[in-house]
Amino acid sequence: MHSYSLYELNEYIKRVIALNFNEPIWVNAEISQVTESRGQVYIDLIEHDEGNGQTLAQSNAIIWYKSYLFIKKKLGDLLPSILKEGSHVLLKVSVEYNERYGLKLMVTDIDASYTIGQMEMARKKILERLEKDGLIALNEARTIPVVIQNIAIITSERAAGYQDFKNQLIQNSYGYQFRLDLYPSAMQGANVERDVTNAIRTINEKDDYDCIVIIRGGGSKLDLSYFDNYNIAATIAKNNLPVLTGIGHDIDQSVTDVVSKLSLKTPTAVADFILERNLRYESDVISFGTTITNWARQLLHNNKLSLSHFEQVITSKPRDILSRKMEALLTKEVEMNTAIATYLRNANNHLSHIESIVSLSDPKHIMKKGYAMVRKGDKTITSAQDIKLNDQIFIDMHDGTIKTKVYE
Repeated sequence: MHSYSLYELNEYIKRVIALNFNEPIWVNAEISQVTESRGQVYIDLIEHDEGNGQTLAQSNAIIWYKSYLFIKKKLGDLLPSILKEGSHVLLKVSVEYNERYGLKLMVTDIDASYTIGQMEMARKKILERLEKDGLIALNEARTIPVVIQNIAIITSERAAGYQDFKNQLIQNSYGYQFRLDLYPSAMQGANVERDVTNAIRTINEKDDYDCIVIIRGGGSKLDLSYFDNYNIAATIAKNNLPVLTGIGHDIDQSVTDVVSKLSLKTPTAVADFILERNLRYESDVISFGTTITNWARQLLHNNKLSLSHFEQVITSKPRDILSRKMEALLTKEVEMNTAIATYLRNANNHLSHIESIVSLSDPKHIMKKGYAMVRKGDKTITSAQDIKLNDQIFIDMHDGTIKTKVYE
């Protein structure tokens, strides 16, 4: 039985591969690991079964230094975001086989649009899932306080955006004071999901913040993919505080931006929003205070006019009343004097009349007409029956009194 040495077998495989892969080909796969050494980049590629997640294939690839310089010049800032664990990439590779080192894929080019498209598809699926789970608008319903002072910040301590954010708030020209608590988190890489979700849970346990701010510096479009994460989005949606984001992208919105209360372009824009909100509140308070002051002044002025009017009324009214009362009293006095005079005159006339009657009724006037008055002692006798035999009586006449005794 004929047999091959290992070298002969590998040499045969090399010829077969060389014959069948004489031109570079495009291969799509997922990056499971990336390392760099001496200018070369070593990549572990993997493919999973979409149904059960099992590994279907694995292979190693390498980007030689010259190819890396070409790709870096072509893609610029996008390259670090593509060459990372978990990225789905479309690589142009030359398939080579070495008798000693085995199969190698030599990367000569990378199609960035493929990776971006894959990320956009993943982003769309995450948004659909969040919509289905009723989480999209939960944080949007949270109320931002009219004044923001106590702020929980989730970012990397070394992020330039963090320093910009702090400086904008601390050095504000309005003299506003802020409590800025940092909750350190990775802003790119495999630890972003873990760090951000843990930070939000820790913040919610304290329950003494006005809002949560998630910020980072600028970066490429693909850097945004770290925040296209279902668990981060769900944690934001379910937390108790409004979340403000300033992840640093002018056009594109990450899933994190979509589920947050407010998404702004940059960390500085978030700081400006906070300052403007507080300034608006202060302006409203000052305006309201001015309105109250003006209203109070107008009220005092009106009341002063009213008091002045009442003072004039109070001063003149008693004088008018006294004047009218004096006139009434004088009138009454005249009327009373007239009435008294009339009454006295009538009384005098009446008395004169009575006096005349009394004078005419005087017994002396009657006696002059031939009449006499009989008395028995001091008692006037008006009937003969009142006189008895031997009674001593007095007969008064107009010119004298006769004393006699009754004999018969």
